[in-house]
Amino acid sequence: MLCLAVSETAQPTTSGRVEAGVIFGIFIVASGGGFYGVSSRRRQLEVGREAIVSRPSPAGQPFTLTGDAGDTLRILPRFTLYGKTRQPRLVFLGRGGFLLLRGFRLDEVRRACEAQGWRFDGDPALAARDVQSWLHRGQSVEAVQLLGLFGPFPAAAADGEPRTGLEAAVFEDVGDKLAGSARASARDAYQRAGTAQRAFAGYARTAEENADRLAEADRISAKAHG
Repeated sequence: MLCLAVSETAQPTTSGRVEAGVIFGIFIVASGGGFYGVSSRRRQLEVGREAIVSRPSPAGQPFTLTGDAGDTLRILPRFTLYGKTRQPRLVFLGRGGFLLLRGFRLDEVRRACEAQGWRFDGDPALAARDVQSWLHRGQSVEAVQLLGLFGPFPAAAADGEPRTGLEAAVFEDVGDKLAGSARASARDAYQRAGTAQRAFAGYARTAEENADRLAEADRISAKAHG
């Protein structure tokens, strides 16, 4: 196994590690693939041809994302929104799964993945699925980063809410989370949500649908002044 030494920061908290990816409970990498490791003194990323594993420490519980045919990856840089910071992550585009890359050099992670045959050339539109998935999980700040990198998706409806645009739902959720602690930031998020909702109304197929979506935009925008 080839290991590249990289700088490392503090190990994520337990909750952060749970957030970091899909937990399979045991470390499994298909026997057909070799390994390319990106490591530090405390954490290691082990990349095989059919799975990628994050180990918080040599004896720690691993976090594994297994690949499917046609999978494509993206590396998201560190991101800050309204004072909330999210660490870099390795994303399986369109599947909602990711591994945190805090402390790793992102260029080395990409080279490690490419050396094992992982692709980085997938359709950016797949990110709309991740935006929806992360919104459902309450990770709306992360969803905003995806919208900025791969969107916008003005015609996409929020899952289960056909009257509401996906982007509008994301920013409204951000506003709701900030309303009690950072009113100015919440107001800005609501305004962005209202603007996105009006754009979504422009894709309505009937006059009635357009009116319903505009009414929803008015409801969201009113939160900015409440």
